[in-house]
Amino acid sequence: MLAKQKFFVGLQDVGEGNRISNKALIEALSNAANVHGLMVGQSTGEKDISHLSWVVLNWKLKVTDRPGACEIIEVATWGRSYKGLVAGRDYEITDSKGKVIGKATSEWVAINPDTGRPIKLKPEQIEGYQMEEGRVNFPDFRFSKQVPEMTVLNRIEFKVIKSMIDMNGHVHNASYIDLAEEVLPEGIDKLLFNDIEVCYRKEIKPGETVIIEYSKNLEDYYVIIKDRTDGSVHSVIIMKEPEANR
Repeated sequence: MLAKQKFFVGLQDVGEGNRISNKALIEALSNAANVHGLMVGQSTGEKDISHLSWVVLNWKLKVTDRPGACEIIEVATWGRSYKGLVAGRDYEITDSKGKVIGKATSEWVAINPDTGRPIKLKPEQIEGYQMEEGRVNFPDFRFSKQVPEMTVLNRIEFKVIKSMIDMNGHVHNASYIDLAEEVLPEGIDKLLFNDIEVCYRKEIKPGETVIIEYSKNLEDYYVIIKDRTDGSVHSVIIMKEPEANR
């Protein structure tokens, strides 16, 4: 079963050259997923009833075209698979003419909002989504588990601000794109990367100060966000070199 939602691209959603930003696209993906949750009684507004709250673990977003301000995009999303604690979800983004301008895949875990602990998914919690297991955007793709050894090219400390915190009491998933921009060098921070991967490993709580590191290998830019106290990794963001720059 598909869920579809249209989104208006506002001025706050565009970056360099009046083109929609990756942060805005991730926000649209998140909201479309919540629309799908609403269809089966598991939206964020119903967590006190369902005793279930979905938290994203990984994003992969690939963009082929970027509309500008005052345009309309539509996001279609569907459940792809589930096993144990993790559910997979894919997306297709189209412009106002119906042209596909981007695709994405993601992994989510269900959290019990009363205990904060992950829930092992049961068929009755998933069956309402009517999984479309044969519809997979990136069949051979696997989310990155390891980060290669690289020289750190820039490192900063950043104290999380209140506006980054969402209703789950931690840094909102799309705000990690803002954190990445803080450490990227001048010029690179304005690039609209058309192929990105975001892996969340540990939540960032209100008031925390994190270490943000920037590295690069042949074709990929890496931003790693770490706990300032123990060095554990909060998130890894991988951005592929735009083809125009290669």
